[in-house]
Amino acid sequence: MSSFAGSEFEKKLQCPTSEVLLSYQQRDLNCGRTSQIASHLAACDFCAAELQLLSKYSPAKESYECPPVPVSLRVLAEGLFAISRCRDRDLLERAFGQSSQSDGA
Repeated sequence: MSSFAGSEFEKKLQCPTSEVLLSYQQRDLNCGRTSQIASHLAACDFCAAELQLLSKYSPAKESYECPPVPVSLRVLAEGLFAISRCRDRDLLERAFGQSSQSDGA
């Protein structure tokens, strides 16, 4: 497996996705699909290397959820956005109000 400039060491359209390779590694594929992937891995250095990388870094088994935003922080953020919208609206009114007055002059 040589990786010099201009080499063919890259993922191609016919290569299985990383998710499929991960399923292969975890033995979550049916027998026919497993043999397809095994045959592909024998011929594709890139996917073989990707599979090695996936085997070193197993996916997290836990799922994480974002904690809820504290009410006081949400109120503060909404207040800041409201102030920003008012300023933007005032700026637009001044910009368009001035341009329409200068167009009529």
